[in-house]
Amino acid sequence: MKRPFLDNLATTLFKLETARVDASSEVDDQGRMGEPMEWSESSSLANKFSETIASNSLGYQFKQFVADIVAGEYDQEAVEAKVQGLIDSKTAPIMMFSFSTCPFCRRAKDYLDEKGIAYQAIELDELDGNEGNEIRAVLGKKTKRTSVPSIFVRGEYIGGCNDGPGLLPLGESGQLDTLLQKS
Repeated sequence: MKRPFLDNLATTLFKLETARVDASSEVDDQGRMGEPMEWSESSSLANKFSETIASNSLGYQFKQFVADIVAGEYDQEAVEAKVQGLIDSKTAPIMMFSFSTCPFCRRAKDYLDEKGIAYQAIELDELDGNEGNEIRAVLGKKTKRTSVPSIFVRGEYIGGCNDGPGLLPLGESGQLDTLLQKS
C-alpha cells in the first residue's frame, strides 16, 4: 500500500534527526564519534528531558507514532520474532539495542566493559536498509519506550542507561548482580 504523505514525513523526520546528530556530534575520550557524553549524565538536561518524555503516555505515544512512521511498512511478525529471538539468546546475559552515536548507549557499554560483564549490542543505526527503524518500532511497542539503549538482562527488560529503572541505578544498588545470577 502506498503512503506518500507518511513516507515523505518519515523521510523528512529522518533527515532532521540525522542532521541534528551530525551537528551535535564530537569525538569522545575513546575516539568514538557521537553526541556529547555529558548528555548521558543522570543530572544533565538531556537526561531530564528524556525522563520527562518517557514518564508520560503522551510523550510515549508521540515517539511511538514517529517510530512507526519511520519504520514504514514491514513484516511486523517477522521483526517481533527476530527481536524476541535476540532477547532470548543465550549469547550473553545482557542484550542491548543501541545506536552507535548515542551517549547513553556508549555510557552503558562503557559501564559493562569496565565491570567485565558480557553483553551483546545490536547497533540499530548500522543495520542494513530500514531494519534498525523496524526493530526500534517493535521495541517501542514491546517496552512502551522508543529510546535507546533498550537493555534486557536474561530476557528481562530493565530500561535504558539511567532510567526504567536503568542499568546504572541497578548496578549501583547491587540489583544488577542479582539479575545476572538468575538462570
